[in-house]
Amino acid sequence: MWYISGPNLAQRAARHAWVGTGEEAVADAYARAGDEKYPLDVQDFLKLLRRKYGTLVRAWRFALDTDSGSELEFCEFVAAVRQMGAGQNARSLWFNLDVDQSGTLSLYDLDPIAAHALDKFRYLCTSRFGSIQAAFAGFLDLNKSGMIDLDEFVECMEGLGYEASVAQELFGFLRPRPGSRLLKSIDLEFLQKWEDAKQEKKEKAGTLHVGWVNRDPCAAVQYRQMAEKLAASGEAKADHKQRVSETPFTATALAIAKATAKAHAGCANQADDALVEGKRSGSKETIGCYAMRLASDNETQSSRFIQYLLDRFQSLAAAWDAMDPQYTGEVTKQGFPSVVVFKLGYCRNSEARRLFEALPKKDAHRFTWRDLGLTAEDWLEFSTKKSGRNCSNDWKRKRKELVMVQERLCRSIMIVRTRKALK
Repeated sequence: MWYISGPNLAQRAARHAWVGTGEEAVADAYARAGDEKYPLDVQDFLKLLRRKYGTLVRAWRFALDTDSGSELEFCEFVAAVRQMGAGQNARSLWFNLDVDQSGTLSLYDLDPIAAHALDKFRYLCTSRFGSIQAAFAGFLDLNKSGMIDLDEFVECMEGLGYEASVAQELFGFLRPRPGSRLLKSIDLEFLQKWEDAKQEKKEKAGTLHVGWVNRDPCAAVQYRQMAEKLAASGEAKADHKQRVSETPFTATALAIAKATAKAHAGCANQADDALVEGKRSGSKETIGCYAMRLASDNETQSSRFIQYLLDRFQSLAAAWDAMDPQYTGEVTKQGFPSVVVFKLGYCRNSEARRLFEALPKKDAHRFTWRDLGLTAEDWLEFSTKKSGRNCSNDWKRKRKELVMVQERLCRSIMIVRTRKALK
């Protein structure tokens, strides 16, 4: 059973897209430039979100994507729309929003400019500082007050290459309430959840094979039939432009306006619009280029191994001490897999062999402490501290043994005295 199934769903979605739902429309005061490229029912939905929540970003965060998963499935969308009191045409609205029938919606389907700005900020912070929380604490909140205002934000964002106008626009996307002048760490947590959700999606995409997609194969044909019918009857508005996307399904849906030839030109025009919008936001990249870019993309196999050693042993010297207990100063190519697998527990044997080839080293057959990035000063300092700890441990052990001997002697004396007293 498809979630977009139904005898007249595709026809109803086409009619709502080009004629409207027939319900009382939201005031045009909530319309924005660029809305005309969306279907009519989607335009009304966008105006409804702006009327209730002020901006589309705030509506996405607090009404639609309440779990901050960066994407919405059909059931989540229907529940959220019904909560707003606008669920009468939820299925046809989903049909017109999810034009490529991918089965999910994102902020890019509602406000691509804001989605691009937020994804870019997320990627820059996580790739440079490791996490959103670390970026806020170590880069944005310089006075350690737990909050930042607009002026502080603009000044800090210059370090990431943002212009003042672009930083101010980004501040408006991030603030949780209209007119709020301060940002807290909790206000940026949703971006970290986006990062985690995208990372999980990327990992699953590499291990799971999607063999079936939840879509109705007859929907495109039914949509096209209604398209031709409305175009022939003249009900569709001539000045209305359907949203264009480079997908076969949308190209079919555009037949509603009897403009198949113009549809291909429309794709190019939309790409040009995206470039113009990118320039307006102060960036040269196209909209959506940061959608699936993650901080982990910048990591290499060797950098992940070094980070694992630092997280587990706190220093490279302690890690090398665990890798080379015989103090030979090197680990051979044959012995490296056993060290990594059994002593470090980092990966499997086959991955350890590939890791040895990926690690930078002077000799192709052995890995030394210098190849790990360890300096002689660091090793000498670690050895001195370790020797001191060993001496201290030896003294503690001997002292404990002496105390035990004294206790035994005292017990023996007490036993002898008791026996003499009894006699």
